[in-house]
Amino acid sequence: MHDMEFTPEELLQQLRELDEHPRIEAKLGRDAGDSVMQTVCAFANEPGLGGGFLMLGVAEPDDAHAEFWVAGVTDSDKLLGDLQHHCRDQFEQPIPVRGEAVLLEGQRVLIVFVPELIPAAKPCVFKGKYDSKNKRKSGIWRRGLNGDYECSQQELEPILLAKAGTSFEQVVPAEAEWEDLDPAAIALYRALRQKVRPHAEELQASDEEMLHALNLVKRQNGQLLPNVAGLLLLGKPLALRRLLPAIRVDYVRIVGTQWVEDPEQRFATTLDIREPLLRLIPKLEAAILDDMPRHFRLREGDTQRSDEPLLPQKVIREAIVNAVMHRDYQVNQPILVVRYSNRLEIRNAGYSLKPNALLGEMGSIQRNPCIASVLYDLDFAETKGSGIRTMRRLLENAGLTAPVFASSSQSNLFTATYLLHQLMDTEQLQWLQQFSYFGLNDDEAKALILARETGAVDNASLRAITGLDTLSASQVLRKLHHQRELLVQGGASSATYYQLRNLPELPLFDGVDTSDLTPNTSDLDSNTSDLRGDASDLPPELLAAMATLGTKPRREKLWPVIIWLCAIRSHTAEELAARLGNRQVTALKSQHLSLLREQEKLLQYSYPEVVNHPQQAYATTAAGRAWLAEQGITVYE
Repeated sequence: MHDMEFTPEELLQQLRELDEHPRIEAKLGRDAGDSVMQTVCAFANEPGLGGGFLMLGVAEPDDAHAEFWVAGVTDSDKLLGDLQHHCRDQFEQPIPVRGEAVLLEGQRVLIVFVPELIPAAKPCVFKGKYDSKNKRKSGIWRRGLNGDYECSQQELEPILLAKAGTSFEQVVPAEAEWEDLDPAAIALYRALRQKVRPHAEELQASDEEMLHALNLVKRQNGQLLPNVAGLLLLGKPLALRRLLPAIRVDYVRIVGTQWVEDPEQRFATTLDIREPLLRLIPKLEAAILDDMPRHFRLREGDTQRSDEPLLPQKVIREAIVNAVMHRDYQVNQPILVVRYSNRLEIRNAGYSLKPNALLGEMGSIQRNPCIASVLYDLDFAETKGSGIRTMRRLLENAGLTAPVFASSSQSNLFTATYLLHQLMDTEQLQWLQQFSYFGLNDDEAKALILARETGAVDNASLRAITGLDTLSASQVLRKLHHQRELLVQGGASSATYYQLRNLPELPLFDGVDTSDLTPNTSDLDSNTSDLRGDASDLPPELLAAMATLGTKPRREKLWPVIIWLCAIRSHTAEELAARLGNRQVTALKSQHLSLLREQEKLLQYSYPEVVNHPQQAYATTAAGRAWLAEQGITVYE
């Protein structure tokens, strides 16, 4: 395996640094049993992971070892032979694993690389295990944040669509009709297209022919029916609500710099938008611009000052278009746009199909090519992969920090953060002066600033703003913690985060100088209806359900209570453990919360951009609310 991207020493170091690593799995390696083969299946299946590494002969921490330790294997040749035989014999599709025995810390260890199969060869499934009627078990394994899991039929659908060479945007929803398309939206498309290209050939065709040519409708049983792309671009709002209930954008205004700072007023303002994309994009853009601080600028050669938003309008448009164009619409989770006082964050389901290191480079990989093509034809978007590069240039010209992108294939989430100031502006540099005697480098300074801005910093968030790799980011944080003693560590292993140590009290930067800014939120409705306090504010039905849980409740009794509580307001794991009868937090996370968030998609993090945030909490997703409704539980907002 001379072409392996990591050395054995680097693999072991990454395990020890992160504990749980999506691409590395350690096993004692006494034999190539079920646990080993399930991990092989998961690595081969997981979309976008690029395969993974098995370290056989490396054991997990135990009472005698504080970290992963090298136990070694006794017969590496036999173990590798058995593993390769099982990879040919146990699966419907053979998996070409590559392995070699190496010496690591004086012990013989087997390092095996499992490649991700091409879409046409997926899913990797154990022979005779796949049962299309079993909605809970499939015999097909995938890779999650906390290891391997047997995926459900719903989690299998993206793999099967990719195998068929199609995408979810081309699926025709059940009960979709031609009448679900909005004639006014179709007319809007024609008007916008005519402005860009007056003599476009599709404009000469009838509506039916035009939409068929644009791949927005499919012919079934002699009828033209709208697919998901057609509904998203041109559907009536009521049709979107009926057929795609979670397809909307939630715009939230937060007072301050953190998601939940004042439990008495969770949101300052909210605006939910459910429109066809041709109307949604400009409507959301207008909402953000109206709520954006503005400044007056006198350009060279002009005789009058101009009133401009702090974040350039083209950047806002590009950010919105990227979110709707690259979103994974198969996930029932609205796009969330959050306007903090110091930044704008846009979170959408769907990890980046391009590696983070290549974001901004030429070339585009499209998750929804039909939607992207229409938006490109109307000059809403570009398809050459230069959108992010354009945003970076515009922000640099405006004197602002480049956007921070965080993409996670494991949680299938993409977050874009646009700071409304320079990360290292004058005010921040003045604050850093108190640490001048440490001789901080740029990465260390950025880690401190990020911890100050958001309340915490972890490995993933530091990588996003610095471009460091996992190990380098970990070394920076450990140095600031152990040697500099400027950060305090919280959590453990993969849940590690860092906060500022008790430092001299200086005013927290909470936005921008408002002396020359005129924010406007007049068209957004105030919303504090989902604020709930202590148990006295809980519905009597929920209190009754909590009272009957007992000491060891089954999932069918416990899960509705958890999802109900998190639908009323976000709860930390500690809060949930206390409400549910002082349960063990660790067991609650591993046995229930992780499953509800990662596999069932009924819960989501309140701080997805900083997974290990000290105030991390769980909130019920749109799918979770729908699940509650199926149980006969209605949560009033």
